[in-house]
Amino acid sequence: MIRFDFANIMQDRIGENGLTADDISAVAKLLPNAHSRFSGWRSSRDAIFYDIVFDDHLTIGIEEKAEEISENFDNLVVLGIGGSALGLRCAAQALLPPFWNIKTRNDRGGRPRLFVLDNIDPETFCSLTELIDPRRTCFTVISKSGKTTETAAQFFLVQKMLKEKSGGDWRNNLLIITDPSSGELRPLVEREKIPSFPLEPKLGGRFSFMSAVGLFPAACLGIDIRGLVEGAQAMARRCAEPDLDKNPAYALGAYHHRLDTKKGKRISVMFPYSDSLTLFSDWYAQLWAESLGKGGKGQTPVKALGATDQHSQVQLYMEGPADKVLTFIGVDEFRIPSSETRIEEVTESFGYLKGHDLGSIIRAEQMATAQALAKAGRPNLTVSLPRVDAHHMGELFMAYEIATALAGALYEINPFDQPGVELGKVLTREMLTKA
Repeated sequence: MIRFDFANIMQDRIGENGLTADDISAVAKLLPNAHSRFSGWRSSRDAIFYDIVFDDHLTIGIEEKAEEISENFDNLVVLGIGGSALGLRCAAQALLPPFWNIKTRNDRGGRPRLFVLDNIDPETFCSLTELIDPRRTCFTVISKSGKTTETAAQFFLVQKMLKEKSGGDWRNNLLIITDPSSGELRPLVEREKIPSFPLEPKLGGRFSFMSAVGLFPAACLGIDIRGLVEGAQAMARRCAEPDLDKNPAYALGAYHHRLDTKKGKRISVMFPYSDSLTLFSDWYAQLWAESLGKGGKGQTPVKALGATDQHSQVQLYMEGPADKVLTFIGVDEFRIPSSETRIEEVTESFGYLKGHDLGSIIRAEQMATAQALAKAGRPNLTVSLPRVDAHHMGELFMAYEIATALAGALYEINPFDQPGVELGKVLTREMLTKA
């Protein structure tokens, strides 16, 4: 299982910036009410992310359709933004070999290349459409409401391109993931008989990776989606009780809340020590910011990458404002055998590297950075993955979704809406209507 180490956020380890036994006791007293509120969100289906992974129908048809896509297309292009894209991008980076798109089709196991158009920069869009053959490309459109401006704009351009290139067969290059019965895209799906998967109406985008939103494109790439689901199930079961000692996700949410509200740690830094987990920081940033940033409450998420950002951001974290809590994500076992990167020949001044491999070096840098921050009185915690695989990524996604919901209960806000985002959407439509 994934391991969680909270020692470096405690006062006996880091001094006045840490949590005391009284803090932990105070948090424990708040937990029953917070747990009750979370249970209420599950009953109302606002927190459907927790229960959906136990739905026997969750993956029905996904693997079969994914095999069809793999056999018939060289490219998979996902049109989506925010939660419709970040989870997939994170999982693909974590679970596919590096440089996936420049490998040969044979080296990719016959699977397509992946492109995620999660922004509407015209240069990026046109550069991609010039690079790929649209007739050999499956475009997956993801929008629950069908009203997402960015996704709709891209879709209309893609639809025009497919009609020009593929004629009457243009529908064969599309798959749409949207609301099962309403929204702007569902009538199009029904009218044109476009292949589609339904999206649970109350499942928010940032919580949606463990649904067709993430599982379908992941399956197209050969990612073990059953392993992802089983990992999420395992973490959900592990986090069923409102007990900080037994429920690591509750501890994550509760300790971050306490460090924010009582210790002034208004910034949460996500610091993975593996390139494969770089985009987990991006996924976390949306989840934490959009769910909890309401009514003047919430922490600001910041992303970093070890060991790269030891040479840039760590100076600030060590000696800058004491307003941060850091989370290190470490990997016990990399997928490259240690023998392949073991260093044998060194100059005298680098004698300390002799006999070590790159994995042991990066792990040492992670532990040293955590220890140095603790000595400087800066709270930090560590999440350790035995290895980066589908099961442990499923665990990781679920742990942070539960932690976010629990933190929302403690902040006494609804973590499943995003009212601050809506005004910008309304004003965008008004500007475009008047233009």
